[in-house]
Amino acid sequence: MKTIKTILADLFDLHKDRAPLEEIKERIYSGGTLKGTNMCILILAIFIASIGLNMNSTAVIIGAMLISPLMGVIMSIGYGMATYDGEYVRESVLKLVFQVTLSVMTSAIYFTLSPIDTASSELLARTEPTIWDVLIAIFGGLAGIIGSTRIEKSNVIPGVAIATALMPPLCTAGYGIAAHSLKFFLGALYLFFINSFFICLTTFIVLKLIKIPAKTYVTDEAFRRQRWQLTLLGIIIILPSMYMAYHSIRSNLEQVQAQTYIEKNFSQGNPQVVAYNIEPDNHRLNLTLIGRIITSEEETELEKNLQGYSYFNGWSLHIVQNDMSDAVRSEDVKDLINNQWKSASGLSITEAQEEIKKYKDLSMRYSTAHQRFESDQKLLDNIRKKAPILFPYFEGIEGAAFATKDKDGKVAYRNFIALVTLKNTINQEEHDRLQNWLNAESDLPVTLIIK
Repeated sequence: MKTIKTILADLFDLHKDRAPLEEIKERIYSGGTLKGTNMCILILAIFIASIGLNMNSTAVIIGAMLISPLMGVIMSIGYGMATYDGEYVRESVLKLVFQVTLSVMTSAIYFTLSPIDTASSELLARTEPTIWDVLIAIFGGLAGIIGSTRIEKSNVIPGVAIATALMPPLCTAGYGIAAHSLKFFLGALYLFFINSFFICLTTFIVLKLIKIPAKTYVTDEAFRRQRWQLTLLGIIIILPSMYMAYHSIRSNLEQVQAQTYIEKNFSQGNPQVVAYNIEPDNHRLNLTLIGRIITSEEETELEKNLQGYSYFNGWSLHIVQNDMSDAVRSEDVKDLINNQWKSASGLSITEAQEEIKKYKDLSMRYSTAHQRFESDQKLLDNIRKKAPILFPYFEGIEGAAFATKDKDGKVAYRNFIALVTLKNTINQEEHDRLQNWLNAESDLPVTLIIK
């Protein structure tokens, strides 16, 4: 009777459908070639990835991942390590360095010349790798080398190419050079290094498991030393990603608890929270309110309620209020709707239509202002997310589009006024760069006030 250990060994046996060792060698050597077709495809992949990141197109970026030949050279390094072929390892490392340099510099030139210099969400997504990226690289690398050592080729390699994206981080690093952003450059290169190292490491492990023959004899002591060196290097590489994951979880906890607190304590809608800002360094939650002015007693109660949330325990509450009690409120519009329908039964059709027309005109005027307000808040949230990455000195922003009337008497929004808080003073060049970026983000001329 088979034991559980025997059954598991049979289920996960990597030797049954393994390709001949000579064929595996030929595949890896072919993938690590740096001339001819591979070189042409590398150049094409750089431009495709750069354009996809610039235009924020996920489909185009996936296309660049699929055709990129970077994984072949990385697997070649792992193969050289597994066979203890030092010369081949050095040769493969030099090839990888050349490919990385070419990719980063070419994408930097592209982004410098591109008229679109706004950081897309696809670019931002590759600047802060976490422990989850490490896990993806490990599992992806394992799947990649297992697929490469099988008799029959499958769709594993294209899937691994997408999962362990290698070209997009390099192009993001190129954007960091073009945008003079050290955070973009280092964050993207770190993501690439994570993927490369763990693809290489898993290639080494699987090839040792399938007993790939060594080129030269190696003592057990040398093998143990190599194993400990790789383990130590892996731990060193993982540590920053764990730190970033911690901050990512903490930031998510901040947002979730802040939104829960706002929904619970301002559910009546008067006053309304139009913006909030979390200041971890000062242990303070800032709320911007519109509607009726809350009393000092209510503010004290709100701050007391804030202590009930684990993250905000011990924090202070700072409230900025704008009195809009004389403005049209959403409750007024709702009451108007109800009153119109209740009274409509006692009116003639003509009178009812006239009354409803009055409501329609009022609601349309209110709706336009409300939509513009929602649009401004969405824009400000987007700027608060992107700006600290592009401009390290950025601290916060408040603002809104202001209305004017055109020659036909219609309300038009032709300018955006922004109050930007900075951590330190900046020179004229940085001021102009910030101004141009805000103009592009808001799609309106921005009147910039710096605090």
